Amino acid sequence: MRVHHIALTVNNLNESVSFYSKLFGFYQVKAFERPDLKGKATFLQCDNTILELWEFEQVHKNIVNSNLQHTGIWHIAFGVNSVEDFIKTIPSTISTTKIKKGASGGNYAFLKDPSGIDVEIYETN
Repeated sequence: MRVHHIALTVNNLNESVSFYSKLFGFYQVKAFERPDLKGKATFLQCDNTILELWEFEQVHKNIVNSNLQHTGIWHIAFGVNSVEDFIKTIPSTISTTKIKKGASGGNYAFLKDPSGIDVEIYETN
C-alpha cells in the first residue's frame, strides 16, 4: 500500500499548477470539472507523488494550521538532495525561512505556495 494522492484546495488553479510544476517538476496528468461543486481540479504528478489541486468558485478560507500541536495537516514536504542548492533555484519573488537542522537529522526550510500553504524543503541525504 502507498499514498495515492494528496488533495489541496487552492485560490488559483493556474498559479498553483505553475508553482508546483516550475519548482518541483510536477506535470499535469488529468484535469476535470465538478459542476455540482462549482469547482475544477487537476492531477499533477512527479515520480510517484500525485497532487490533486482544486479551485472552487466560492472558497472558504481556513486559518493555516501552523501549530504542530493542533490536529490536522500542518504542511507538505518535498525531499531534495541539498536544501541550500534547491533554494538557489527558487525565484527571488518567493521567500524561504532560514535553513535549520531538524531533530530527525536533516536540514530543512519552509516556503509558502501561492495559496499560503506551508511547503517544507527537506534534505534527504
